[in-house]
Amino acid sequence: MNGKKLWYTKAASEWTQALPLGNGHMGAMCYGDASGRYDLSENTCWSGKEGIAPLRENAAASMSQARQALLDRDYKRAEALLENCTGIKENYGTQVPMGRLTAGVEEMPLRLYRELDLETGTASETLEFEEKTVTRESFLSNPDRIMGVRIRAQKGIPACCVWVEGWSQPSNTKWDPKGQTLTVHGRALENIHSDGLSGVSYSMLLHYETDGTVSWNRRGLVIEGASKVTVWLAAATDLFEKDPDAACLKQVQRALQKGWEAVRRDHLTEYQAGMKASSFSLPDVRANLPTDERIRAFAENGGDDGGLIALFFEYGRYLLFSSSRKDSALPAALQGVWNDDRACRMEWTDDMHLDVNTQMNYYPAENTGLGDCTAPLFGWIKNTLVPHGRKIAKQLYGKKGWCAHTVSNAYGFAAPGWDVGWGLTVSAGGWAAYQIWEHYLFTKDRAFLEEYFSVLYENAEFLAGILMEDPETGMLLPVPSYSPENSFLYEGERFCMTAGASFDVTVAKRSFQIVRCAAGLLGREDAFTDSLKEILEKLPPLQTGAKGQIMEWFLDYEEAYPDHRHTSHLLALHPFGLIDPAKDKKLAEAARISLDLRLGENAQDIVYANWAGALLILYYARLLDGEKAGEFVKPMIAFLSRENMMITHQGETTSVTGGIYELDGNTGFTAGVAEMLVQGYSDVIRILPAVPKSWKTGAFENLRVYGGHQVSAVWDETGVSVRILAGTDGEIRISCLGKEQKFYAEKGECCRYLFSMTL
Repeated sequence: MNGKKLWYTKAASEWTQALPLGNGHMGAMCYGDASGRYDLSENTCWSGKEGIAPLRENAAASMSQARQALLDRDYKRAEALLENCTGIKENYGTQVPMGRLTAGVEEMPLRLYRELDLETGTASETLEFEEKTVTRESFLSNPDRIMGVRIRAQKGIPACCVWVEGWSQPSNTKWDPKGQTLTVHGRALENIHSDGLSGVSYSMLLHYETDGTVSWNRRGLVIEGASKVTVWLAAATDLFEKDPDAACLKQVQRALQKGWEAVRRDHLTEYQAGMKASSFSLPDVRANLPTDERIRAFAENGGDDGGLIALFFEYGRYLLFSSSRKDSALPAALQGVWNDDRACRMEWTDDMHLDVNTQMNYYPAENTGLGDCTAPLFGWIKNTLVPHGRKIAKQLYGKKGWCAHTVSNAYGFAAPGWDVGWGLTVSAGGWAAYQIWEHYLFTKDRAFLEEYFSVLYENAEFLAGILMEDPETGMLLPVPSYSPENSFLYEGERFCMTAGASFDVTVAKRSFQIVRCAAGLLGREDAFTDSLKEILEKLPPLQTGAKGQIMEWFLDYEEAYPDHRHTSHLLALHPFGLIDPAKDKKLAEAARISLDLRLGENAQDIVYANWAGALLILYYARLLDGEKAGEFVKPMIAFLSRENMMITHQGETTSVTGGIYELDGNTGFTAGVAEMLVQGYSDVIRILPAVPKSWKTGAFENLRVYGGHQVSAVWDETGVSVRILAGTDGEIRISCLGKEQKFYAEKGECCRYLFSMTL
């Protein structure tokens, strides 16, 4: 059996059992039941609209006063003032489901088998009846922007039903018997995150082909006497398309002209070019079990199934690749390209969360060979977020450059969120922009850096503009400042806003370093970039507190919630790489103590959040602690994943039972495992730096490090065989099993080394 399959012997009864398909534009959750239910989504299907005036009256004056109050440590007054600086929700909106497709049979089978093949990006079902077997195959093509479903049976398909309908009202479905089409028109309307009147218009066009007879009843189109039924479905909105109907028609006509085999072939070519860029394997233990049973067995047997860990690694890559292609109109939202119809109905939405989630969606992109998937994120930042961020920087803070805060959307919302307790992540834009620099470090693409230099430069301008001198130390502190969604105790009261929180200081420091370096590389130095050298010298260093931990705030305040899920004060460890345990043991130990404190006896918040669990893998990998990293791999699978391997956010913060899926849990897991296997953020490439002893044998191919070098390794109890394919010219240092090799390689040169020491 193909080791990269999710497979089951029963149909899905709920969303977290359904199997996801995606092409970077459209998503489908395949239930695999006899009726052929697919929940449909599209990444531009958003309620709300672009905000005209997202700030409150006199917000700028309130911000100016609040900043001085924060510097004076008058936190009560400051937070009262900041209440007037929060953004206005109004028609903020959210990504919403688009509709539902039905393409299946009305008779219940005796037996059912369904699978998702990660090697081909296809979902398939086998329905066994008393005297016949029906097969159904589905895929979403990126080259042709189309969904294809094909149903076949040699002895004839039982009565088949085909229908498509929109999610929100008003929506309507029309049948054209002559044209063999169903058309849907609707609006993406909801009244939780918008006014119920604002949202994009969407279109869906379904074309069917069959050798049977077609009639209509109240359940949809009924096809009888057929041996095959082929369905093509296209979807579009007017967010970026002037004429969604025309876009859908073009896609369907192209599919009809090419035919099933050609569309499927082109889908496979494009899909496999991305997904086969890297791989990872551990020995399979229970590949013969259906995936839902395999997950349960993993939980019951202490996480002994290495093959399942490798499958989860690949699944995270698959979910990112399905959600975000080079030509996607928008970056991956909180749930990727899918929507469970619950996240968009909660206090938080299916949007771009910039205080960790959007960044984590893309954490495994560069190092697992999916660097092209970052294009929609960077394009959205540059073309949509930055223009709005410039306005907010000027109107709210009176500063140059651009900024963003905790949340954003398809329309580039850049104002603070609508609650002081979570909405004022003033450095969120810098954190998001950091991944632009990461892309350059992996690719060394000078033209790319030229294109996006202004994004980095202008955010650094803003961050420099909000620095204020601490009267006691003379240090420069970002004000206002915040440690995302956490709070501290001061004089017996709880506050969240301060001056010089470690998170903001770290983002500012890394931003200034990057802009200085990029300006030097591009010959773009000026008075501002020259000034950053002195500014950097006046920023506070990472400080350790009384407990030996990295201080979360400028002063050693007690945390209001010691087990808080956010650990943004550890950005210096990951992803910024400012703490290298091989070079700075003191700060590395302080980071470890910080994690120990978060994971105290009564810790719940940090272990119930899917992305927080993934961060623990990343942190311990960077600390070169394979046993601890491996320890947190297990609950991600055994406790937080659902039957369809989607990792969910549990706990009280969801306000719903059963957990909410977020893409960042899966992608963060993949990024964490990749860091366990190879690290190349410093001047040495570390091979197997954080692999637990239980991973006695395994292999990975073509994981990336800075410079675009592709690293492969095979290991067992006797040693490690390493292959390096150079991405750029220059000296390369590798470390493995406590030994180092140093060599010069030209781009495209392949070097091999054998480290024959017992692991």
